[in-house]
Amino acid sequence: MEELLEKLKKKKIKFEIREREEGVKKKEKRRTILVHTPRKILRDTVKMLIETSEDFPHFSVCSFTDCGDHVELNYHFSVGYGKPLKETNIILRVTLKKDDLKVPTLTDLIPATILSEREIKEMTGIEIENIPDGRHMFLTKDFPDGVYPWRRDETAPKETRKLYEVWK
Repeated sequence: MEELLEKLKKKKIKFEIREREEGVKKKEKRRTILVHTPRKILRDTVKMLIETSEDFPHFSVCSFTDCGDHVELNYHFSVGYGKPLKETNIILRVTLKKDDLKVPTLTDLIPATILSEREIKEMTGIEIENIPDGRHMFLTKDFPDGVYPWRRDETAPKETRKLYEVWK
């Protein structure tokens, strides 16, 4: 893990390390590393993660947040997966402006990303460049084009948008 952190520093990629204590009988600190990853080096950062990990990184999910004028994609990985109290969570955060919603696919590097990429594409309208299978998974065939259930702006379903307006 230290090798990854050194490479991130060398390439001037911003990251934060968060620690919290876990365990009942034996207290251990669990680390989460949040890497602020520019889109143009997302694939290179994933390659760095693969190269510096003792075991192949375990991909969990790609989560999405609509922040108003931009969106965030968080790619959640775990290194040391399955080793109790020895795992390190790594989150690669990519921030995208709403007028440029594209990211490259990671499926050729981490095959398990295909399901999250398809879901993100379908639910948010983000273009996943070179995705090998871009079919819908959840929305019906008659679901309107240009409407994205996870968005909070004008592209969200009207009922959801009303709910967000009330929350504001």
